[in-house]
Amino acid sequence: MKQNMIKFKTLALGLCTACVALTTGCSENEYAKINTDPSTIGEGNPIFLFTQEQVQYQPFDYLLWYYDGAYTSKLVQAYSPSTSFNDLYNKLAELGGVGSQLIYVKRYENDIKAAIAKMPADKAAQYSHLSAMANALSVYMGLFDTDLFGSRPYSETAQAKYGGTLTPNYESQEKLFEQWLTELNADLAKLKETNTQISVGDNDLAYGGDAKKWVKFINGIKLKIAARLLHQDKAKALKIAEEVGADDANVMQAITDDYVYNKGTGGDGGNNTYGTDNSVNLGTCSKNVIDFMRRNKDPRMLVMFTKNDFNSEVIQAFFDAQARGDNNCAIPKYILDQVNYTTDGSGHKHFTSWKGDGEPWVRYQGLPIGMTISEKAEYTGDNNYFVTTRWKVTDGDKSKTYSPLSYFNEELVRGRVDYTFPTAPKGKVVQDTEDNPLYEMTISTAEMNLYLAEFKLLGANLPHSAADYFKTGVEASAKAYSRLATLNKIPYYDKAHCNDKLDEPVTYNDAAIATMMAKADYQLTGNVASDLEKVYIQMYLHFFYQPLEQFVTVRRSGVPKVGSSLIPWVAMKPSTELPRRFYIAQPDPADKMRAIIEAAMTQQGFTFTDGQKPELLNSERVWYDKGAPNFGEGPNY
Repeated sequence: MKQNMIKFKTLALGLCTACVALTTGCSENEYAKINTDPSTIGEGNPIFLFTQEQVQYQPFDYLLWYYDGAYTSKLVQAYSPSTSFNDLYNKLAELGGVGSQLIYVKRYENDIKAAIAKMPADKAAQYSHLSAMANALSVYMGLFDTDLFGSRPYSETAQAKYGGTLTPNYESQEKLFEQWLTELNADLAKLKETNTQISVGDNDLAYGGDAKKWVKFINGIKLKIAARLLHQDKAKALKIAEEVGADDANVMQAITDDYVYNKGTGGDGGNNTYGTDNSVNLGTCSKNVIDFMRRNKDPRMLVMFTKNDFNSEVIQAFFDAQARGDNNCAIPKYILDQVNYTTDGSGHKHFTSWKGDGEPWVRYQGLPIGMTISEKAEYTGDNNYFVTTRWKVTDGDKSKTYSPLSYFNEELVRGRVDYTFPTAPKGKVVQDTEDNPLYEMTISTAEMNLYLAEFKLLGANLPHSAADYFKTGVEASAKAYSRLATLNKIPYYDKAHCNDKLDEPVTYNDAAIATMMAKADYQLTGNVASDLEKVYIQMYLHFFYQPLEQFVTVRRSGVPKVGSSLIPWVAMKPSTELPRRFYIAQPDPADKMRAIIEAAMTQQGFTFTDGQKPELLNSERVWYDKGAPNFGEGPNY
């Protein structure tokens, strides 16, 4: 487990790791093996260094799913603890890798810069595009690290190999944003250079060296920064959006523009290739979310979350057990209400068909959001959400317990999950044990167009209507999720991988997307306040795959909001008691970074603390979060 303190030491002291191209360790034994005059060691190939930078580009650090994302997903009510929220849900314990991810890409970017700097000018000019691509990944990860911690080292990071410091200075969030926008604009200028460029080809894991797609990716980062600037400099944020949106060539238009990558054999053969070995610790999906998506026939629900275990075979197993005299096992009423069944003369029930929308829609159930509701009869009686012993069926010497609820679909982020299909206690064992190198996604067509819809509603001069950007964004989100489901071969992704005779695949076609888009909740009407909420709800849904982006969106928008007819915010604690950043622990007296860290915290007005003082983590906000609405209050622009 990573301690928060280690993050700062990692940024400062982990810089020795790239002393030889593609080397990832810096132990004495490794140096002893080299035993070579440094002047005779050749430079790394920038193309291969870039591939390695992409391999290390990891917004989905394996601890994200167990710690950081698990906290933020519950704080924004995307998920509920399986036993319902309790009085401690707003407190943070161990933190994961967020805040220390920049170092892993920055060191390779620096190696690329150093290698290019030693080339003759005419040859170096052929690497302009590669240099821009490498820098863009560093800026993305720098932004990722600052979101929950504020000031971070950046300019001096990973420079020790080239005569820089082992104690890099912290830069304020405001200065970082200025620096990153300057760098990104320089990157865009490089990508417009038309002189002959070195061919990157398949060594670019995402775009195959396509400069036009990298232009869109970089503009996507600019929009992410602009969205975060809205509460500090709205005019500047709108100007950035206008610069990006002025030319459609700057904006992702289809899911083929999405930054989707597969590390395959280029990873480490473990977590870097297949995703985390840890279980995804997000909890049970919110009933408010499931209900909203189901009533709007949003097909993303089918792949974002898991089908519950109550297929027709399992329901019949419950009926059979009850006919044998088992009075303990019981199908929750919210599931039984979806079932057509007959009852014979002896009182034995027999499943006949599903009601309503049928498979796969009836297989999705969320957990109500509320404090200690596991103690309330309305949630443990016929509509049982918590008493797991009533979900257990015994047939002779065989017993199985079945979950009626839906969870995050782990195979979207874990390539080595063994999935066991639900069957009756004495039914055959059916498993999906295939390992798949993971396909991951960061900046996407959906994200960019939803930002532009937001900016248009806030007054930006953009060439298309907010409704057009919104439609493009939501449709692209739906297509992206179905694509990821297919690429990662999640359970039920096609008919051949279904088990129960009534199972239907969870992937979907354009007709299903069109049905969703026809719903009133998925259309803008011209009412700015209502339309803004719809845009933020769609960002909230799209970012279920990226929990920290989801947290940032909720934090800056105040959506979901209290009393909403879309996805309502449930007020369980005063909003002032919900953390808005992660904690930073007091550095050890022997830490060489101590003075630098302390100065950075003083500059931000931060107090060193742990995760047990959420009210402090609410009031002491990162720079761009100052002035943003409290959770559940809705937009305040």
